[in-house]
Amino acid sequence: MLTDGTGLPRPCGPVTTEMDTLLFCFANDRDHPLLSLRDEDDGIDRLLDLRSSKGHFQKVRDSFATTSSMADKLATYQNTLSLFHFSGHAGSTVLQLEDTVARGAGIAQLLGRCPNLKLVFLNGCSTLQHIKLLAAQNVKAAIIATSTPIEDKAASEFALTFYQALANQYSIEASLEQAQLKLQVSESTTIQVMNRAMVDMEETEVSRNLWYFHKPSDEAARWELPTTAEQTAVEYKPNSALRNALFNALIKYEPSLREKFMQVSKQSESQILWVNDAILSRLPYPIAEPVRRLFTPPFTPEGKKMPIRSDRERLLNYTALFESAVDLLVITLLAQVIDRLIHYRKDGVEPPLTAETRALLQRLLTEGWSNLNPGEVEQALKSLSAFLSSSQEVLFMPEMQELARQFNEKEGFYKCFLFFDDLRRRLNSPAGVANIPSVCQVGEDQLVELCKRMGFWANYQLESYKNIRVVRFFYRPEEYKHEKAVLRTTQNPYEDKSFQEINLSNPWASQSVLLVKVQRETATGVPETADFLNLSPLLIDQNVYIKSNVFDPYSFHSSGEGAVRFKHIARPEDPLLSVLFKPNETEVLQKQDFTTLREQFSTVMTLLALPDPLAATPNEPIAEATDTNIDLLSLSD
Repeated sequence: MLTDGTGLPRPCGPVTTEMDTLLFCFANDRDHPLLSLRDEDDGIDRLLDLRSSKGHFQKVRDSFATTSSMADKLATYQNTLSLFHFSGHAGSTVLQLEDTVARGAGIAQLLGRCPNLKLVFLNGCSTLQHIKLLAAQNVKAAIIATSTPIEDKAASEFALTFYQALANQYSIEASLEQAQLKLQVSESTTIQVMNRAMVDMEETEVSRNLWYFHKPSDEAARWELPTTAEQTAVEYKPNSALRNALFNALIKYEPSLREKFMQVSKQSESQILWVNDAILSRLPYPIAEPVRRLFTPPFTPEGKKMPIRSDRERLLNYTALFESAVDLLVITLLAQVIDRLIHYRKDGVEPPLTAETRALLQRLLTEGWSNLNPGEVEQALKSLSAFLSSSQEVLFMPEMQELARQFNEKEGFYKCFLFFDDLRRRLNSPAGVANIPSVCQVGEDQLVELCKRMGFWANYQLESYKNIRVVRFFYRPEEYKHEKAVLRTTQNPYEDKSFQEINLSNPWASQSVLLVKVQRETATGVPETADFLNLSPLLIDQNVYIKSNVFDPYSFHSSGEGAVRFKHIARPEDPLLSVLFKPNETEVLQKQDFTTLREQFSTVMTLLALPDPLAATPNEPIAEATDTNIDLLSLSD
């Protein structure tokens, strides 16, 4: 059995069949390169890099294509070529390469000898007539061409958006639609679809449409990039690569995990169960819960375990894991900003908030961040980090600096963000996802890249506190007794006591969820608490507001119209939990007391000079913000 560095079994690599080849030829000038063409070249290469590194296909890149280099590559990859892309200057019957002009008829003859060809993308000016040249060679591939001169920047943006969609497992036709919609924002863009009958016409009408799409058949238009499952003799096994990535990421922060694993029974089922539990018990609940749902197989009504399916529910769990990871990052950073603002207020100092940062905070605490696009999330994280930096505040979670770098350089975490943001929108659209099994595999590859960067969560855990009591003794400092809810990650009700009473020297906020920084590797082998950050009222445990022993976490969603709304972490598809600014009869009957939560949220709104929601009922005019309702103890240490 093949294993990775930890000894865990890993999937076999490609066997028996040759990979599809994607050939990209750019007619750039070595001495005086065109910047837009270089950006298109580099951008497409980055977009497809993860897929090619996973063995889905091989991409061949010719950044300074000549007549000789293009002809040689078309001959070399003749039998496996599935996609041919050309970018550069062109004419109705020629392609302008670095050294000289290539005859379109000659290129068409070489492409006509490629039996596996599925797409020809001619991203140059006035390449429409090349469709006739290709059709004359009986090329049955889909063809994208142009009818008029196109601005270099527009051509580059169109191509990059097209290949971003293709890499996300859209079909050719759907990728074209995505590219059109993106470019449509800046200029009028339409795509004329052509069939074989239109190609054979003596005269083809040349309109002002920027791109033409020759669709020889519906099957050709539905073609997608190949996946490993289609190219290997080994069936794709859900969770295998994901489990390895998470376990290896955790080992970096807890090296003794490797030795513990080696002591587990060699039976694969026992090892998998042990690794699953090791992963789940070391991740905070918002991360561990969607991972658990991915790891848990379905069962028949008779209780028999079934294989994990590549279906829509699995894709929903992918997006749930990604959204929880981003959610927890934003909450942590925003909670630290709020904590900093509280300290400024305590010290009577005006916080160094720019108008832009104040507006951003107001937006985040009213509209939330679940609907922000990747660019907006990037800007939000930058602005909040800049505020903490200007306050000489060290990041509570220093690992954010590396994630911020990846955002800036458009790599790693940022690429995952683009994929899952797109997948989330596809799942919510009426059209949905066409080829779910292939998207499941591509999505898991993206999750692997995400989880490689999530090992640092082993240094943090969530703790929930309720029912603070002050105990005083004669001639002794007062003590604070809290009822601490242990936030389990393994779903085993017998593993820990749900609650334990503990003594603390500092009055930690009652009815709050804290993100606690721990040191995993210690001399005694027992994790030690290092520091904490209060996440309330952005992440709450509904249990602390009612008489129940069941941990029930929610994350902030939005506020307004007389209520604060929260999303259930374990079941994000559930209706939002709506907490009214003024309690109603239902809340009283259900013995729920959200008083502390309301006061916490009131404090936050007052700090940002927003109307205090507690100053008026939903049907009354909301009074101007004042300092009278601030409860600093509820949000600070």
